[in-house]
Amino acid sequence: MKKISLSVFSFLALCILLCTACSNDAPYKADLSQIQRTIDIARDSLSNELWLEVEKNEVIKLCLDSKVRTWETKLHSKTFNDSCLAFQVPTLIGVDTIKVYFPDDSSSHNINLAVGMKYLNFKNEEVLLGYSTMLGSGDVLMITTTKGSYFAKDEDPERLKSVTATYLVDKYPVTNCEITQLMWDSIPMNPSHFDLTQQFYAEKWALRKKNSSHGEKCPAHDTAASSIFLFQAIKYANTRSIREGLKPYYIITNTTEENHKIKLNGHYIIRYIDFNQNNNENYSIDVSVDNSSDGYRLPYYDEWMMLARGGVKKHIKAPWGYDTTFENASKYAKFAAPIGTPVGQLLPNGYGLYDIFGLVEEHVLFEKTNPFEFLNNTPSCLKGGSNKIRKDEEEMPVEPHWTQISFGYKKPNYNGQVYAGFRLIRNIGNNAKWSNDKVQKTEVKSNEKSYDFTTIGKKLDSLLNSLKIEPLKRITPQTDTTKQKRKQK
Repeated sequence: MKKISLSVFSFLALCILLCTACSNDAPYKADLSQIQRTIDIARDSLSNELWLEVEKNEVIKLCLDSKVRTWETKLHSKTFNDSCLAFQVPTLIGVDTIKVYFPDDSSSHNINLAVGMKYLNFKNEEVLLGYSTMLGSGDVLMITTTKGSYFAKDEDPERLKSVTATYLVDKYPVTNCEITQLMWDSIPMNPSHFDLTQQFYAEKWALRKKNSSHGEKCPAHDTAASSIFLFQAIKYANTRSIREGLKPYYIITNTTEENHKIKLNGHYIIRYIDFNQNNNENYSIDVSVDNSSDGYRLPYYDEWMMLARGGVKKHIKAPWGYDTTFENASKYAKFAAPIGTPVGQLLPNGYGLYDIFGLVEEHVLFEKTNPFEFLNNTPSCLKGGSNKIRKDEEEMPVEPHWTQISFGYKKPNYNGQVYAGFRLIRNIGNNAKWSNDKVQKTEVKSNEKSYDFTTIGKKLDSLLNSLKIEPLKRITPQTDTTKQKRKQK
């Protein structure tokens, strides 16, 4: 009887084990014999911090030029010989680590995996911020208040800065699958919102969850999430930090304040819109940052501008450079694309970031102050434009025409109540340092020739001096001649 009981118990245990492995919650496991990429690593390179950029779900064979005693990883993996390991990259974006031990060394060495992210290490690198008014970003808007009406300027002067920082940046906008899987427990199946628009989008997330399985594979080129509100993006960032054992970047507390604003550096009052909201008692939420955290966060406005330029310091309108034809722009940005267009289908910018323009607008925060007067010191705006941008004049003018998209383009997000997409960044070691602004020498490109006005001015002075003629007075590219004429009048 004991033997039979034991056999029955073993059989039942085996059935439970098999059923668990076949359940919807079981993680996706790839065939490790189907190697997609082989990466060779020199042992000497492990003496410094090593980061490998990998794609979600890839099956990679990692080989060192030295015999390995032990590989330590929680990933689905197997060894091939005494120096190679095959493993499956996780199905969610983020960071993972493989530890390596060698026979002649008792200490471990880390191989860091940046999953679906770019590793950018700036060492006193000069970057261009802002957007030149010479390219048409300096609009003048009429602002009306209880005290009367006045003109407010909408401009962010172009300037050079030096930055020293180590960033991890999402290669693509965060996708629908990523949010559904990571925020699974926060997405209710029967959401309740007092606002009809918010209820509509909450029900869309509930439907995505209903049509998904927890733990399922998220494709690398899934569709970009475009119906996320600012608070939800912040909550997602904290959840991603917690999943990796990092200290959350945002501190979230209730508030009775309703005036959405930047209170102090890194301290905001924003609109409280979650996946579920049963009442309207908490209209706003207090969000502040923990400066000791190196967790995930939204990029600040200047950081987004730096990342969007991709290392380009020339005076250009957008990533597609001086060729502003639709044919060239459409190599980098999706305009008027169908709903459900996957991420990463076009060319990346100079930093290897995809879909910075087009596809979805992206939430960004202002770190200290909002430089745009017409935005009334609100904490956020949207950058990059979306796939709803018109590509033909015949289309309904719901959104701007694609020719209006530039580094300077932005859309108000006054209180965080505009839905959009986003991508996250993270400072490794919390080491970001910025220098003071530097004057930018503006270049204008025409007929494939580049002109530096400062250099040309010096050459003219030299020529005129040689002819004994009084030197010309130079006007720097930053001077607004329109203003001068108005003053003269």
